[in-house]
Amino acid sequence: GKGGIGKSTTSSNLSAAFSKLGKKVLQIGCDPKHDSTFTLTHKMVPTVIDILEEVDFHSEELRPTDFMFEGFNGVMCVESGGPPAGTGCGGYVTGQTVKLLKEHHLLEDTDVVIFDVLGDVVCGSFAMP
Repeated sequence: GKGGIGKSTTSSNLSAAFSKLGKKVLQIGCDPKHDSTFTLTHKMVPTVIDILEEVDFHSEELRPTDFMFEGFNGVMCVESGGPPAGTGCGGYVTGQTVKLLKEHHLLEDTDVVIFDVLGDVVCGSFAMP
C-alpha cells in the first residue's frame, strides 16, 4: 500500500484481534518513521537498526528487551527502521530484524507475525524465509 492510508492502524488492529483470540503475536514495523507499533505501545520504540549500530552490529551483545517491547494485550512489538524514503531498500533492515529474532529464538513461541511493510520492502528480490 501507499503511506497515509492506514496500514499501521490495520496492522495494529489485526495484532490486537489475534492477541484477544489467545495468540502470541509479534508485530514488526518496517518503516523509517518507526511508528507502526505506537498504537500498541503508546510510545516511539527505538529501531533495530539504531540499536545494532550502537553495538557495532554485534548482535550477541543484545538482549531481547533492548529491541522488543510489549504492547496492548501482550503483543510484542519491534521496529526495524530503515533508510529514509527514496534512499534505499528497507529489505535489508527487515532481514536483519528477522535474523536477530531468530538468533534470540524469539519466533519459536510466536503464533502470528504481522509485518507493517512499506511498499518497497520487497525490493531487490528480498523474500522472507
